[in-house]
Amino acid sequence: METLLVSSETWLTAALVALAVAVLLAGTARGGGPRVLGTSAQMVLLLVVSLAAVLLPLFGAWIGGRTHPNAIAGLIPWNDAAGYYGCTLDILGKEDLSPFCQRRPFYTVYLSGLLAAAGLELQRALVLQALMSAAGVFIVASVALRRWGIAPTLGAVAILSAFVATMSMTTLTENIGFLLGAVALVLLFAGAERGSRGLLALGAFALCLALNARAGAFLVLPLLVLWPLLFQTGKHGGRGWAGSLVVLVAVVAGFVPGIVMTLMLGGATGETHSNLSYTLYGLVSGGERWTYAVAQLPGATTSEIYAAAWHLFLESPLLLVAGLVQGFLEYLQRLLTYVPWLPARIALALCWLWGLAGLFGPGRPPGVRLLGWLMLGVVASSPILSIDGDTRVYAATTALDGLIVAFGLARLARAFRNRRTALAPVVLLAAFVLSALVFPGDPRLWGGMMILGMLIGLLAQLMTASDHVDTARGRDGVVAAMLVFIVAIGVSGMFPLAERVSPGADTVGSVTARLASERLAAETCGTETSVLMRPGADSPVVKLVGPGQSSVSPLAVTLENFRGRLHPLTHQYAGLYRLPAGTALVFAHDLSPWRAAGARNSILVGDADIVPADGRLYLICLENADVPGLEDVRRIRSVYPLP
Repeated sequence: METLLVSSETWLTAALVALAVAVLLAGTARGGGPRVLGTSAQMVLLLVVSLAAVLLPLFGAWIGGRTHPNAIAGLIPWNDAAGYYGCTLDILGKEDLSPFCQRRPFYTVYLSGLLAAAGLELQRALVLQALMSAAGVFIVASVALRRWGIAPTLGAVAILSAFVATMSMTTLTENIGFLLGAVALVLLFAGAERGSRGLLALGAFALCLALNARAGAFLVLPLLVLWPLLFQTGKHGGRGWAGSLVVLVAVVAGFVPGIVMTLMLGGATGETHSNLSYTLYGLVSGGERWTYAVAQLPGATTSEIYAAAWHLFLESPLLLVAGLVQGFLEYLQRLLTYVPWLPARIALALCWLWGLAGLFGPGRPPGVRLLGWLMLGVVASSPILSIDGDTRVYAATTALDGLIVAFGLARLARAFRNRRTALAPVVLLAAFVLSALVFPGDPRLWGGMMILGMLIGLLAQLMTASDHVDTARGRDGVVAAMLVFIVAIGVSGMFPLAERVSPGADTVGSVTARLASERLAAETCGTETSVLMRPGADSPVVKLVGPGQSSVSPLAVTLENFRGRLHPLTHQYAGLYRLPAGTALVFAHDLSPWRAAGARNSILVGDADIVPADGRLYLICLENADVPGLEDVRRIRSVYPLP
């Protein structure tokens, strides 16, 4: 059972792909034969599958003690995730937002709402976050269900849930970026179908929010502005211009909430998306990583990095061209690599490529044509994004993959029934399989296959350009209800921002009075550093234990599982691997009133027998030196419970 849960995203993806193919072959897909389930039953099935596909990998990570590069044992925030989680705790404690989180304040505010609803317990907040991501999967899949049937919809769930599984245990901006992007795509698709400027504007606004929450394919936005002008001009003069103007206003408005949040949290608007300067400097240097700017321009401000990048471009403009080419090649090599199992990835890539090729051609319905228009924006953005980021930088536009896969699977069913095109997908699938067998794990070959697949798909579908698979869209009442639910939850996250009240303030204040503040802490811990925290609540704890002692809440994982499932790209991998059984790892949020703002969050290790995880308040004494092999990680020396 443990093995099944730990690898749930792999077998779930494979099972969904297999089930989708089986349904198509059995002729039960919409338009392909009689329906086994009614519409309501299909929606219930879709909801159950969406929840299972998102929640099982999360619990599997905890049960198996699997470490993500941004979440130790699936729980302790690490690397960038530690920064975002720390910022969230700071604003709940009425402190200003650090420069790190001023770049993208959306997620900090969103997570603060989830944490407040979860009573400041991170595990509960991660479950709530996963439920919200499942809602995003569900609304996108519901759109596919109404148009292309249950089998293509299962393909959409397979690819979307595979992406969500890569980040569900992390406190990263990808979570809110994916959710807002899913909302945006549903609105945009409906707006294109109905020719509604209002829905298009709402979708553009939501997509702009998504891209501000998790920076990604920003070049999609100008294409959205052009959409009404180029494709929805209609018979009445000026309609296209008016529609473009409305969408433009919505896009501009989408940048405002982030600026307002940053100002409300005591930040500076100049820090918004400031990390782009590092990426840009790397590009104009010929395709270097963002760390190149750090090495070449130590201590430089954002404006100084932009100025240096501009100067370097004027000196050697061809270096930028080389950087963009490299970025595009890396984009091709990483396409869909978030799908965990290679056979399932190949099957979904076939559907995705066939769907992508089918988006471009005469006679396509407006909603389908919009998907192709949005993909052009993603591809145009890819050279800038791909060098510094893996597939998660496309979180805001990942929902596109789901609808493209569903559309492609529906078209594949027709391709196999057409004598002129039946051989093309078989040849493409054989080429994928052969390349995987001959050159396993070669990313360059994968990128080449994506280009070859697109060409084969285009050539095959030019032969059937007038054959589209859209069906009557019906009413999307469930989707509309889910949209309202998601927006309501998102807005509720603003309440902690408005109140700026720490849920534990009264407790901390009363205890501080008993401690006589800093004086008693000094008497208790002497010259050692002291921390006032709630382990098991806003300070999550993971314990490394022996065989047969694991548990999910409080989280305890066996040392064998921890070491065996420690991701090799995890920062300070060697030091973490050497931790012995009987160790507790803690993300410590220090509630000491004498602690300087912005210095409240750290990683600690200690003896599991003395480190509690009950959410009560404790005074912790630390050793003054870092743990050997773990930079900036301190060891717990003693623990004192407080009344």
